[in-house]
Amino acid sequence: MKSFARLSISFSLLAMPMASGFVNTNLRTPSISRADALFEQRPDFEFSFEIPKKGIADIGTAEVKLPPVLENSELVVVRYDLPFGLSAEPDSTMGQIVVTKDGKPDGEKVGDILRQTTYWRGKNPGLFDVSKNADNFDLVVQALVTNDLSIADEIVLVFERPL
Repeated sequence: MKSFARLSISFSLLAMPMASGFVNTNLRTPSISRADALFEQRPDFEFSFEIPKKGIADIGTAEVKLPPVLENSELVVVRYDLPFGLSAEPDSTMGQIVVTKDGKPDGEKVGDILRQTTYWRGKNPGLFDVSKNADNFDLVVQALVTNDLSIADEIVLVFERPL
């Protein structure tokens, strides 16, 4: 098992003061009620969100299907104006990036797993799968910091919250 350095990330992507706002959408997926049901049979989360605008250009909507990593959980989609703050670190027990400090009301909470984030490849937006890259914390940080005011006004973060 890989050992993770115990780092805490805190992002302030630009030092400009701005109002920080977000839209929180709690999306629950039904749990399998049969006691003998396998975890793999749990349905994927399905959700969509508007991709942050680039300047005045409207990019569109992301349609996402995401398999859960927890047996009983919900998704929390958080939209922050840039700059934003996030405290999270690798959890070697779970093999995921986990929130270590609550965000704003209706945002991320301690113990939430950071699953996805918007990121930018030049002028093209994308959705970075944090869970699949959790063993490379530097790469996760690089994806997060591509969200800056020179490209977009907002970032979208997807968290899986244990219930």
